[in-house]
Amino acid sequence: MTHDTNDRSFFGAPRPDGVPLVLGLAAGYHAGDVRPFLRSLGAVGFAGECVLFVSPTTRGTDEMQRLGARIVPFERLAAMTHVPYNAWRYFLYLDFLRAESARHGRILLTDVRDVIFQRDPFALAWEDGLHVMLEDERMRVADCEHMVRWTLGHLGEEALAAMADRPISCSGTTLGDRESVLAYLERLTARLMPFAPGPGMAGFDQAVHNHLLHTGGLPGTRLHENGRVVLTLGYVEGEPETNAAGEVLAADGRPVPMVHQYDRKPALFRQIRERWG
Repeated sequence: MTHDTNDRSFFGAPRPDGVPLVLGLAAGYHAGDVRPFLRSLGAVGFAGECVLFVSPTTRGTDEMQRLGARIVPFERLAAMTHVPYNAWRYFLYLDFLRAESARHGRILLTDVRDVIFQRDPFALAWEDGLHVMLEDERMRVADCEHMVRWTLGHLGEEALAAMADRPISCSGTTLGDRESVLAYLERLTARLMPFAPGPGMAGFDQAVHNHLLHTGGLPGTRLHENGRVVLTLGYVEGEPETNAAGEVLAADGRPVPMVHQYDRKPALFRQIRERWG
């Protein structure tokens, strides 16, 4: 693992290395849930392909298409209906990339309902390899009741002990080149099954993501501090700072390219829904 640095020197001019690809899941959502995501993505000048996987209960897919998404319907196999959508998406992504990703360059795996774009993340010159995003720097795995529950429930006490004092990486936003993302998905899906359902286990994919990251399962991965590329707000105290244009700012005062978990901040949620919803 490699941590980013404060001088942002690993960002330069973007490289023309294939069509950028955004992969997201909109299972059970309606168009209003993803409108801020798609409208903000279009507004930053994204020139790649955005693919949303939709379930039979997803509503408003015609509008999603008008807003620039390619819609890919799916249904879980009967034997897999116990697997939460949060985890099932990675199997969908893996199958899709194996079949169709040869023409793509950088790939972003991202949550949809609670994400907006303020700059095109693909306009940054990402180094080859996998890039993962950290949550608030104050938090460690053992500090988060969700991480503890997901890890104990799926991986066990030894796994929790192995990463208890490590920072939390959010599995909701991950980016990399095609080969790195494919390798990540293969390793992740191999650890997601078998799965035993339990109360509050819908996000257990994040436990597997962090365990791989912190125990050597994702060699060469670069970790980005919260707010450098993605500002994940769940554990950030208070409402984030914004500028006169209503853009959410990082700690250094610049607009952060992506904002995640904006629904955790009531004032920001209203502002974003008024602008993009």
